[in-house]
Amino acid sequence: MVKNKKINYKPIIRIGLLLLAVCFIVVGFFQLVKYVPSVKEALILATTVKPETFTELYFEDHLSLPNKVTLFKENNFAPKQNQRIDCLL
Repeated sequence: MVKNKKINYKPIIRIGLLLLAVCFIVVGFFQLVKYVPSVKEALILATTVKPETFTELYFEDHLSLPNKVTLFKENNFAPKQNQRIDCLL
């Protein structure tokens, strides 16, 4: 058995100080989020998934739609005469 074994406390102290610093940073972050509303809103916006908004169009006669749509040219999707267009908003 070895007598007078010396224990090196420097790494233990350094790890303790590092954990204390991490705790202060985490507590400071939570206090910042709790007391500053804009930080709380920014955190919520950054971590919340919003569903995409889109509009669906339903055509009664979808076979009469044009096959190609050209940019910078007038594209007419009007129904034939005496047809009614139903639009739900």
